Amino acid sequence: MNYINPPTKSPQYVTHKTFYSQVLNHEIGYNIYLPPEYEDSGERYPVVYHIHGWMGNESTEIWPLEKVYKGRRAITIFVNAVSSEESYFESLLQIESIIINELIPHIDGRYRTDITRENRMLSGFSMGGNMAFYYAVKHTGLFGSVTAYAGTYHHLYNKGYRTVGVAPEKAIELFEEMMREEWYLEENNILCLVRQNADKIRSKLKINIHIGTADILFCDNEIMHLYLDSLNIPHEYRIFEGIDHDLEKIS
Repeated sequence: MNYINPPTKSPQYVTHKTFYSQVLNHEIGYNIYLPPEYEDSGERYPVVYHIHGWMGNESTEIWPLEKVYKGRRAITIFVNAVSSEESYFESLLQIESIIINELIPHIDGRYRTDITRENRMLSGFSMGGNMAFYYAVKHTGLFGSVTAYAGTYHHLYNKGYRTVGVAPEKAIELFEEMMREEWYLEENNILCLVRQNADKIRSKLKINIHIGTADILFCDNEIMHLYLDSLNIPHEYRIFEGIDHDLEKIS
């Protein structure tokens, strides 16, 4: 993955920028959408940080999500989730450090963002959906909401690929099997993190999960939904019938 990936063509009000990362010792690219009235209003705006899917970059999802960010009155940052780590979990932590400790302060220092928790949000697609969900659940005092589009959680279920490509009608059976095996107790498991922060999540975090029934990751998301239900954690779970791994169709 490259550090800087400007788009060939940008949607209206979207601009490509860079910031310096001490973690990677390199300039890193990002795209920023500023609402049409931003320059003249003088107001502070909510801000959404969006993390792309695997093999993507800061420019790959600015067009598929155009109707979403143009439909709300908020600044939107498209992150480049670049990492020098090879393992998924170490990469997850390194990207977390870049976003939390470097990118967010950079954006807050240069744009009129509303820095309250309620008005700082995360979203992501596929790998980025997993990352967005993980960071939001971990940093409950920093983010007020998260939208995970077709998140890929099996990397953090710590059981290989057992949940990938499973038929929708088998999801409940697999979830019950997971609970009997106490997968949720394993170190670095996303379910363990959800359980540990359940009380904070219930009172502070708005959760939205979007998934298509034809997506190879449907079971990943169904298990997360069932687990949140088991802990009485409120969330919106939107299922799109017959849709596969397509961000534009589930957003």
